[in-house]
Amino acid sequence: MLDEKVIEILKHEGPATFATHGTDGIHMAATWNSYVEVVDDSYLLIPAGHLNKTQRNVEEGSDVQMIVASKDVKGLQGKGAGFLLKGNARFEESGAVFDKMKSRFGWTRSVMVFNIKEVTELT
Repeated sequence: MLDEKVIEILKHEGPATFATHGTDGIHMAATWNSYVEVVDDSYLLIPAGHLNKTQRNVEEGSDVQMIVASKDVKGLQGKGAGFLLKGNARFEESGAVFDKMKSRFGWTRSVMVFNIKEVTELT
């Protein structure tokens, strides 16, 4: 499901921005591309130091939409590529996935496991 360009984008530093929806509306949050780990073509791991509201929204059933982009990757219309990723997520606060991310990022309190269902290249 993940386009090779998405994986290439994540190799370049930039913001990885995502949105969830809660009782008080849309919530936006972000991390850095370098913190996002690709598990396979449909799963990403994102360490959470905070993201408390994002976690609460996900636990209440919100889907996740995420944008990743880099001006250093060729896009549909020249320099610069971006993708909208849609799916659902869960947060893990213990276990092998948590331990793996905690060893890389000591500040990790939880890990968002993002299950990608749809990928759209942005123009």
